[in-house]
Amino acid sequence: MAAVTDRGPAPRQNNQGWEIQPNDFIRNYLPDQHPNVVYLLYEIRWSRGTIWRNWCSNNSTQHAEVNFLENCFKALPRASCSITWFLSTTPCGRCSRRILEFLRAHPNVTLEIRAAKLFKHLDMRNRQGLRNLAMHGVIIRIMNLADYSYCWKTFVARQSGEDVCWPQRFASYVFLNWIELHHILSGLPPLL
Repeated sequence: MAAVTDRGPAPRQNNQGWEIQPNDFIRNYLPDQHPNVVYLLYEIRWSRGTIWRNWCSNNSTQHAEVNFLENCFKALPRASCSITWFLSTTPCGRCSRRILEFLRAHPNVTLEIRAAKLFKHLDMRNRQGLRNLAMHGVIIRIMNLADYSYCWKTFVARQSGEDVCWPQRFASYVFLNWIELHHILSGLPPLL
């Protein structure tokens, strides 16, 4: 059985505890909302069996993905690990390039990205960035209901027994983001 530590190195300037507040999760992860803050919930599974969980977000100088790469993973050992990100939006084209640079420098790391929604999906740089990530082995997918439930139970500072009730339109937005991501990764023109 893996040892779990619910914290790992994380930038504390935007992280008061290791769990995010329920309203922040709902506001930022609903697929029809587009707030200015991008959240990145992460889980690092180390080859020796431990699991680190935490989160970060964008700040005035860095997108959430770069914040993670430069501040959360910077001084970590060279041991093999797999990282899962639960992002409130997919990475932009520039962040996709930074992620690829990071993965080239850390061949012992695998990355899976699960995103609540697409970020500016009509921008060709963002579309190409996602395709480049996928071509280099990064698994990218839109979060499904099981992912939302997992994040709610694992990363949100909720009261015991407190459940989230997603709006009725929730499933259709998830589906629309999923189908558009499929178009992006297949090199097809925008559907939406």
